[in-house]
Parts: sequence; C-alpha cells; structure tokens
Amino acid sequence: MIDSGQGAPAGAAAIVAALADAGTKVMFGLPGGGPNLDVVGAATAAGLAFVLTHTETAAVIMAATYADLTGLPGAAVVTRGPGLASAVNGIAHAALDRLPVVVIADTVRSADANRISHQRLDQAALGRAVAKTVVTVGRHQTAKAAADAVRLALTPPVGPVIALMDDTDDSDDSHDHDSHDVDDSHGSHDHDSHDVDDSHGTDDTDDSHGSNVGQSQQDEAVLAQALRASRRPVIMLGTGAIAHKAAIRVALTGHGIPALHTYRARGILPDSAAEAAGLVTGGTMEWPLLAAADLIIGLGVDEAEMIPAAWDYAAPVLLVTAHPPARSGPAYFPGATTLDIPLPAAISALAENNREHGWPPDAGRTARRHAALRLKEAATARPGFLSPVQVVKTARQHAPPDTVVTVDAGAHMLAVMPLWEAAEPRRLLISSGLATMGFALPAAVAAALCDDERLVVAFTGDGGLGMTLAEIETAVRLGLRIAVVVFNDGTLSLIKIKQRPAGHGGAEAVDFGPVSYARAAEAMGAAAKAVGTETELAAALRKADGRDGPTVIDVRVDPAGYPAIMDASRGQAGRQPVPGLPRPGPPERKPPRERKDPRERKPPRERKPPRERKPPRERKPPRERKPPRERKPPRERNDPRERKDPREQRQPQRQPQRQKQKQRSIQ
Repeated sequence: MIDSGQGAPAGAAAIVAALADAGTKVMFGLPGGGPNLDVVGAATAAGLAFVLTHTETAAVIMAATYADLTGLPGAAVVTRGPGLASAVNGIAHAALDRLPVVVIADTVRSADANRISHQRLDQAALGRAVAKTVVTVGRHQTAKAAADAVRLALTPPVGPVIALMDDTDDSDDSHDHDSHDVDDSHGSHDHDSHDVDDSHGTDDTDDSHGSNVGQSQQDEAVLAQALRASRRPVIMLGTGAIAHKAAIRVALTGHGIPALHTYRARGILPDSAAEAAGLVTGGTMEWPLLAAADLIIGLGVDEAEMIPAAWDYAAPVLLVTAHPPARSGPAYFPGATTLDIPLPAAISALAENNREHGWPPDAGRTARRHAALRLKEAATARPGFLSPVQVVKTARQHAPPDTVVTVDAGAHMLAVMPLWEAAEPRRLLISSGLATMGFALPAAVAAALCDDERLVVAFTGDGGLGMTLAEIETAVRLGLRIAVVVFNDGTLSLIKIKQRPAGHGGAEAVDFGPVSYARAAEAMGAAAKAVGTETELAAALRKADGRDGPTVIDVRVDPAGYPAIMDASRGQAGRQPVPGLPRPGPPERKPPRERKDPRERKPPRERKPPRERKPPRERKPPRERKPPRERKPPRERNDPRERKDPREQRQPQRQPQRQKQKQRSIQ
C-alpha cells in the first residue's frame, strides 16, 4: 500500500491508497472542511493531482470522463449536505453511462449524529438512489472498506460508489451502524455496463456469461442459424462492444451488413467504412434500415442509451450484452431474445455467417449519407447568423482529424452527433443515459487533461454553458487547449420545439435575454471571439488549435432550422424510403429445400405386374403346292461340224471400220 502522507487520518490515507493502487492519477472536487481536506492532503502526498472545480456536479462529470477515457477509477471530493446533494446529477450521469467513479464525501460523524442536525441528511439513502452502493470509510476495517469502495466501482456492471468519510474513534461510536455498507439492492445498475477498451488495461468482463454451458451452446446455435436464414440483417453496436472493436471490424468490414451505432459507440466502425450506417437512438433516422431488416442483432447495446420512444419494428431482435440484465427480458425491445453468450462468441458467429445477404452494396453508407443530406437541407439562416448544420460542417472541415469532441444535451446535438465524423471510439463524448445539460465543458476539461496533444472541442448550447460557465476559469487556470463552441440563440431550442401554443406557457418558459459569452470568457482570462459567418468560425478554430489555453467561440445561431432537424431525427421526415435501399418489409424468401438424411434409404419402388401375354396366333394351314410345270423339250442343237466360214461371219463387222478409215484418208 502506498504511503498517503504523514499525519493523515486512517480513512483519508486508506481511500487515497486504494485509488492510487488502482492507477488513479488525478482527483477532482470542491472540498469543505475537515475530512475533505484530509483527503486532498493525502492525495497530494501520494502524488495524485487535485483539480479544484466550481461545482460538485462538474467535478463528478470530470471524474467520470477521466474514467471513460482511461479505464481507471475516477475520483471526486465533495463536502457533506449541499456538497453531496449538488453532486447527485454527476453521479446519476456516471450511473447511467456505466462509469467507475468513487465520490468521497464528508458526513456527520456517527458520534455526533444525535446532537447535530445542521447539514445532516440521510446521505446513505440519498446515495443509494443513484450510485451502485455506499461505503462508510474510517470507523472499522478502514483499509478494507476503502479497497471495497474502489473494487465495487470497477466490478461489472461498473458504476459510481459513494464513500462516506467518518473518522469517529471506536470509543466514540455509540451507534449501531454498519462500518462498511455495501447495499446494492437498488435498481440503478440493472442494465449492461460499459466495457472498457482493451488498451485501457481494465478487465471489465463478466464471468456469469456462459455459466450454463449447455444454454450458451444452444444460444450460439440460435444466433448462427438466425444469421444463416437472414437476408437483411442489421447490427446495432452499443457501448459494451467498444472493448471488442478489433474483432468487430474484422467481422463486418467489407461484407456489406449495415451497422448502426449508439451515441457512445460511435467509432467502433470508422465512418469511412461502407458498413457504418449512422446512429441508432430510438428515433426515426435509423428507420430506413430497421424497417427493411428481417433480423436485428444488438451487440453491447445498453437500453439506457435509447430515447423513450416506441420500438415498432417487425424484425426479431437478438441481444448479446456485455453483462446479462438483472431482470428477465428487456423492456425497451418488445419480444427481444437475450442470448446468454459472451460478446466474443457472438462476434465469431457473425464473422462466420456474414457473406450471404440481400443488402445492396454500400447499404450502410447510403443510409448514412441520405440522413446527412436531410439534415443539410435544414441549413437555412438569416444574414449574419449560422445554421446549426453550418456550424458543425465548418468545424469538422477545419478542426484536426483526431480532435476529441464533447457534446452537451440540447437541440444542437441533433446536428452534431450524426454529422461529426468519428474514426475511433471515445472521440465523440456525450451524456447518453442521463442526457444532462452542463456536460460538455467539464468533460472537455477532463479530456484535455487526459491528452494534452489533441485539440478538444466542446459543443454547447447557451443553456448548458450557463450552467457551467465558471469552469472556463478552471480551463484557464490549467492552461488547457479547448475550443468552446457556443450555439448562442438565446433560447432553449429543443424545449421550444416541444412547446405547444396553448397550455405550455409562452416565451417566458424558454427564452433568455441576450448574453455575450465571448465577453464573459474574456473576463475569466480566456481568448474569445464572436462569429456569424463560416469564414470567421474557421479562422477562430485555427487560432484555438494553436493556442495554449481555452478559446470561447460565441456563434450567432439562427434556430429556424431546428424544427426540420428534429423532424428528420425523430419525426415523420425520418420515416421515408431511401433511394438505393430496399423498401420496408421483409424480403421475399425462397422456401428452403428439405435436406434428405443420407442415412434414410429410399423405399424400393413397387414392381409393375407382368403384362399378360397374348395367346399365340393360330397358324394357317400350309398352302397346297402347285404341280410342277412341264418342262419344254430341249431345242435341237445343230451339228457342230457344220460350221460357216468364219470370214463370212466377221466381214460385216470389219467393213464399217474400213469405211471410216477411208473417210479419214479422204479428208
């Protein structure tokens, strides 16, 4: 165990040592007094960096992003009462996106529980509503409790754990509390957790898969048979499949089966691949492929990644999750079959049965390009303003190819997520399960700390930036190369689209007053530029890439195109056939020929009965022979002695010849 600092209380030393042993290098937080500062001091002594944030939720989002990008447990420090209550949004984000985070919180000492009411909450009950479990560190078995907190955060399904710090001595503890509570009976983690990429070094496999060997073999056979029988299979890739990126690329690339990605799975197949078909969110952008499919296979898909919309596709759904769901039968996909097989086995089955299908060439690329085309048709803006589509297109053209992007929730994400091309996983980050606003800027801070060689671009609306504006100072203090692109339209655009003319209030419910985020950023020491043209935006991005420190680009955005973007993403405009793709409905299938078992011999053919022989024909009586004809008497022969002169016999024959000779001589 690492020495966490001379004089540090046992609890603070233990939790820091457990994190350091797991590889954690940085801690985020907004400390109060007492045990909080003990933890910060122990972290400094152990060589862990501490990043001071402006809000507790921002600290936890930073810790969760650090865990997402490194595979190591993230760590956040908050004070008791308002500190932990303020951190709940970040903890909920980590829970629904399956990210291992240890949130270290002060608590009212058990020795003072009967006396103190100030800032006293039932923090264990509060924590269990959003975290995997709550562990108390510092009363009994301190080292074991701290190690358990880190271990449980990393145990599949991974997620956040709250460690309550209580430095009560044994002699002061008059209350019957569990020294280290590991209650994970709540339902915040009954879905598939995120798998950590192999390069991160964290093994996030679940040995419970395939525990029933017979069932696992049967399920493998079911998957293989379904793939062989399918003419139009579609693959859905979720976060749990990221760890198996290499095998999935081998199984799918070059074989023409379209693959849809959830938000957090983007980049498993690079967008340059013909099979990369765009997004699956539960909206309608994926409708042209799913409506024409006769089989849908989900690999590592987490139900929390899907928006709350009806799943009305007729094709059967087979799900292979990174970890089996806690409940029987997923609720989001009606009638789906969850196969109890490991993801590598499912990917192998896909690789062995990926050649015979009825999709046209480049079906995935065709679907993705058509979806992008529908969005670009909404690129309308009045002079001096940019449309959301123009902002994304210009940023993609002028940002480096390996840029890491963080995206806030809001209407602008409906343009960013499908249009930003991703070549690798975890280059396009978003709060998928919780879909919280205020994510992009804190996540960008953590991403820049994890890799200071790449530019980080944070796409945020004015509503989301308003929640985390002070973290610009954090980026300035740390000298992080971040470009914060603000879609400044003065309104909650996504909510405004959903607002009905009557009964939902008016402008007071969705519109802000004018705010110059460029001036606010400059006041905190950041570079800033307000832009209203593509040329100005491109120039600002180029300068941000060459600057040490953050740049805030305040973009004047015309929100007029958002309703069309919403309709293409989640409305009826997305439910349109795509030229070059099969129309909705199952493909026609030829009835399979029945295979004859060679062991079954054909029954002998019945012999025809012999033909009846005709009775023999009656023979005719022999004809009566005619009497022999009487012979003529022989002619009388001349006496051979009476002969004529032979010269007389020859004379008539020679005479004509002589006459001919005479005629020739005369001539």
